[in-house]
Amino acid sequence: MANPDAPFGFKVWNHGSGGTPCRVGEYSLAASYATALYSGDALTLAADGTVAIATAGGAVIGIFDGVEYTLPDGSVVFKSYWAASTATKSGSVIRVKVLDDIATTYYVQSEGSMTLADVGQWVDIDTSIAGSAATGRSGMQTSATGGSEASFAIVGVLGAAPYDGDRSRPVRNAAGNQDFYATGTNAVVLVKIAKAVGGPVAAVEV
Repeated sequence: MANPDAPFGFKVWNHGSGGTPCRVGEYSLAASYATALYSGDALTLAADGTVAIATAGGAVIGIFDGVEYTLPDGSVVFKSYWAASTATKSGSVIRVKVLDDIATTYYVQSEGSMTLADVGQWVDIDTSIAGSAATGRSGMQTSATGGSEASFAIVGVLGAAPYDGDRSRPVRNAAGNQDFYATGTNAVVLVKIAKAVGGPVAAVEV
């Protein structure tokens, strides 16, 4: 099959210790932050301690999981995405939910062609496809393997052992029929944060 070229950002696969995987921390966002944020976007910390969109090769604090803020008229808004430069009530706090547990594994589409041989390699963030305000979902994907001390490390590839029999993530193929992810172009990889904010690099390229 051919995997669909439809990136969806980073989604939680599981947690290393089991139990509830979606462990969320709360951070703040600078007033009128001028970059859109979508569910599934990788985030980092700015110099002032607020969250910001992560960039290729940079350290990651976690994955954006929604935002709460107060409009100038005093009404409170909860959204799955942040529209760039949104005006908020003066002096109010913009609260950002972040999946920030370092032991979390995520699944994400790769911009490259991935096989079992890529497990253990580094990948960076690819932001060439924008997120969607209609769905609130990220368009982030990962780069092809390569480089050193990149943001994420591959721990698995859907369609390759031991995930070659996994049927929990069905997709639609080019003919519109239900199928399952395969290795190769637009493969879906399982990743962990390898370069964490405030911590050492947590993975080694092999």
